[in-house]
Amino acid sequence: MDAVKFIPDDLACTIAGLNYLQTVPGKALTAAVTRRLAQEKTIAVADVALWRREHPEYAVPCAIAVSQCRLKGTDKFPGKSNELWAVPEALQQATSARVAAYKAQRIAELAQPKIVLDLCCGIGGDMLALSRIAPVLAMDISMVRVWMAHHNALVFPEKYRVMAVQGDLQNFPVHLTSGIFVHIDPARRSDGKRNYDFSATHPAPSVLLRILEKAYAGVIKLSPAVNFSTLPTGHLELISENGTVVQALLWTGSVGTKLGENKRTATVIDRRTTWSICESSTDCAPPELHAYQPEKWLYEIDGAVTRSRLAVALAKAIKLRWLSPDGGYMTGQQYLHHPALAAFEVCDHFAYTESELFKKLKHACTKYPPAAGTIEVKTRGGLGLNTDELQKKMSKICHCGLTVLIYRCAHGKACIIARRPIIAK
Repeated sequence: MDAVKFIPDDLACTIAGLNYLQTVPGKALTAAVTRRLAQEKTIAVADVALWRREHPEYAVPCAIAVSQCRLKGTDKFPGKSNELWAVPEALQQATSARVAAYKAQRIAELAQPKIVLDLCCGIGGDMLALSRIAPVLAMDISMVRVWMAHHNALVFPEKYRVMAVQGDLQNFPVHLTSGIFVHIDPARRSDGKRNYDFSATHPAPSVLLRILEKAYAGVIKLSPAVNFSTLPTGHLELISENGTVVQALLWTGSVGTKLGENKRTATVIDRRTTWSICESSTDCAPPELHAYQPEKWLYEIDGAVTRSRLAVALAKAIKLRWLSPDGGYMTGQQYLHHPALAAFEVCDHFAYTESELFKKLKHACTKYPPAAGTIEVKTRGGLGLNTDELQKKMSKICHCGLTVLIYRCAHGKACIIARRPIIAK
């Protein structure tokens, strides 16, 4: 990606506009925009016209962008999202406070840095957590995001000093002394679209690697959908948060060596626990197709485990059997409570056809009491099914809070009707 073509989407926010929002009338403007968004979810043309008459025109888009992020940022930045400075694109890319804390602790234990360089820092999601373990120099190409990172450090003060500066990594002077750990979060978007190609990051991979080669240890934050075969040497870690795979980390230098450059890690983080599994690449082979029948319990394996190809290792550790060839569905006779498993109690199973599914669902409705919410549909194996349309049809005949899981097995398409157990919540 050419540096000249790369322009972060800051939604017409300017430093002048952000500074205005810190004044008394600016705070009143932000409060008015936030109230309107909370009540109506959208901004009317008349609202914008009114705000432009009462405040500088350049401040209005800033107030709208910041207010949107404060309302949407509660999950990523619990507790103080009402004071967060962000623009929507940067908030989407920002690491959540929970994942950032895990990553910072891992860096502290494995690298013991004296200083951390947080390059392509955005609004400072990682920077805030990193400042708990060492002083941080943060850098971003967008002056607006540097301003926000600086002010977020004031809102979320941490143990060590933070300095945020504007700069382009293509011009970064690579003179790194020992004890400097490098964290890089390159842009993975162009023209408003997400890009999963490692070669299309900004800055370009050659720039990233030039910097990392000079550091004793570092990590690159990447999309979890990145093509692993295109990545340079390092230890790959996949992280999921609350059931969604959120990022891939490529650990390099001494940390990559400690973790094992021929190994992978899957880490599962939720509101209560953090769990990881690590095995060598020889344990990453996909399982063969099996004709196992589902037992009493079906388990959906966390995406970080399947994406990192560690489902085989997990199955060995917890003694479950395969149902789907990618290891996404497994089965067992006993109920297991495990961070990497979503449990379902099997009610029925059969070879899938739509007519058979509807027949079985009608029967299930006579056995289980009605429940709030729509019926849940899950698929695996590239079946080409329109799950939205299927869900609409099933919702008309069943209101029992069941889950339908359709997957590819050794003999074609299989289907399981199941329900989430109360004990798993």
